[in-house]
Amino acid sequence: METFLPITYLNDFVFCPYSIYLHQVFDNNSEDLYSAKPQLQGKIAHKDIDEFDEDTEPTKETTLKGIYVISMKLGIYGKIDTYYTKEKKLVESKYQITTIYRGYYYQLWSQYFALIEMGYPIHALYFYSIRDEKYFDVPIPSEKEYNELRTHIRHIAWFDFDTFTQTNLKKCMHCIYASLCDKTQQDHVYT
Repeated sequence: METFLPITYLNDFVFCPYSIYLHQVFDNNSEDLYSAKPQLQGKIAHKDIDEFDEDTEPTKETTLKGIYVISMKLGIYGKIDTYYTKEKKLVESKYQITTIYRGYYYQLWSQYFALIEMGYPIHALYFYSIRDEKYFDVPIPSEKEYNELRTHIRHIAWFDFDTFTQTNLKKCMHCIYASLCDKTQQDHVYT
């Protein structure tokens, strides 16, 4: 039986591999136990994307929002933010972008490759910063980026969470799971 990784893991793993494990452990609990202000702001900002009503939206024929995608080749699945069918443009939205992290690229690349595999043509990729309404142009990934993404996915699939040690305490300070984590004594800045 094949196992598919959620696209969200690709960015989470870059931030802290152990956060994926902790997310799974606490997944059945109320998000109030571990969500911090930035995550809550992001969820509120994403509400328009996640609750897009394609039957009543005037752009239903030109915009796909919050649809599930899957790549059999990469073994990933998840939701895209926005795909503009006329412009053949894929947009990944974040609440506020001050730095574009490698994990952001992994998310967007995986959405791109999944859509291509599903038969959707894409001519342009963007990140969108919701808070300040800025777009960031992203080059279409090449075979080099595809191989980097595939290696990253394999690394996640074979990762040994038991032996992991976080060496970057700055990440722990900004992790919503820090107070629940058995790998650090560091509290997060949101407590």
